[in-house]
Amino acid sequence: MARVRRARVVVASTAGIFVESLDWTMYALLAPYFAGQVFPGDDPVTRVLGAYVVFAVGFVVRPLGSYVMGRITDTKGRRTGLLASVSLIALGAAVIAAAPTYAVAGWWAAVVVVLARMLQGIAMGGEVATAATYVVEVAPPERRHRYGAFAYSGDALGTLGGTVVLAVLLGVLGPDGLRDGGWRIAFVIAALCGLLALWIRRGVPESEVFERARDAGVEPTGPLLRRHAGRMALAFMLTIGSTMGVYFGSVYLPEFAGHTGRYTETQAASQHTVALICLLVAMIASGFLADRFGPLVLIRTGFTAAAVLVVPLMLGLAAGAVPYLVAAPLFTICVGLQLGVTPVAGARLFPVPIRAVALGVPAGAAIALFGGTFLFVAEWLISRDALRLVPVWAAAGLTVSAVGSWLVGERLLYPVETLAGTRAEPSPAPRPAGPAAPHPTEV
Repeated sequence: MARVRRARVVVASTAGIFVESLDWTMYALLAPYFAGQVFPGDDPVTRVLGAYVVFAVGFVVRPLGSYVMGRITDTKGRRTGLLASVSLIALGAAVIAAAPTYAVAGWWAAVVVVLARMLQGIAMGGEVATAATYVVEVAPPERRHRYGAFAYSGDALGTLGGTVVLAVLLGVLGPDGLRDGGWRIAFVIAALCGLLALWIRRGVPESEVFERARDAGVEPTGPLLRRHAGRMALAFMLTIGSTMGVYFGSVYLPEFAGHTGRYTETQAASQHTVALICLLVAMIASGFLADRFGPLVLIRTGFTAAAVLVVPLMLGLAAGAVPYLVAAPLFTICVGLQLGVTPVAGARLFPVPIRAVALGVPAGAAIALFGGTFLFVAEWLISRDALRLVPVWAAAGLTVSAVGSWLVGERLLYPVETLAGTRAEPSPAPRPAGPAAPHPTEV
């Protein structure tokens, strides 16, 4: 019975992140196909740009969603947060699937899609932090990081799933069929996956750690967040390189390769599946390794290696000296080594009463500022004949996270079950990160 319960915890955590990634990926991939039906304008390019602006809106509201969903998770329960986030994601997908066309509703068609994306952005702003908080508190201590790695592998699986859905629909319906309304099928699939994830999550237990903290009585949130502002800054630093590495390595690399003139985007995309599989394997492997050697070793290794290698790998790719099947998998392996364990370790920077909101707000802000803008910045640099600066920009973000990973010492990580911030155990005033930083319970 215990084994079934543990398996459901892993599947429930993974399911929501998979649905989030699936929906996010499918919108980006399908935008050129549904833009002509939903958005106004006579120029096809203008309509596609409108679709991408709406894509960015989802990122803009993520910090707000991180706070709202984080507060729900920290006050109403981890299980409630898990259910709320995946419900809103599924609802948003269903609304987009049923959205009227511009020919029928005029500007209201675009308004419906904007509202749906805002709803999803709010939900997605809290999904990662909520799942990380739940995994940290429910997983067996000796398997905590592998549980987290399996959960966050849902991100790579969702990206892969979105790519497969598009390929199947193109094979069955063709480009014209997708433009004539076949794109709606993809969002129906996303909504159904969201409902399945909701059903799975309904059966998971509440975190006992959260219940003990709630019963003990919690301090006011504002002062508690202010006392942990330094740790929130560290969470922000760690997320910058993580989100830039993901968007470069898992989403933008085929397009980057196409701009080099060495590959067509179709050729690069066909080889990119190998890089996504390597990302997935690296994420899962990092969880097992972190349970053995600790998470900070993997986080520091992943960020440092990615920051050092991204420029020579990508410039070598652009020059034709490094094949795509070498450059892309090597980079995604580096990104995956930290991606599988960083959210779980990040959750331990904060005590139980503010764990979801204190991790979610800085992470959501970093994703909005650096992940949501990465594709735009990359395309702008290339339009300025500065293709070589794209990997430099990625390296800058990864370097920030590498530095942050070395500032996070083992003594800064709270014990999972700590009641700091409750009336049972008043919160200490955390000191700046550094080698001499004391354990939270000793401050």
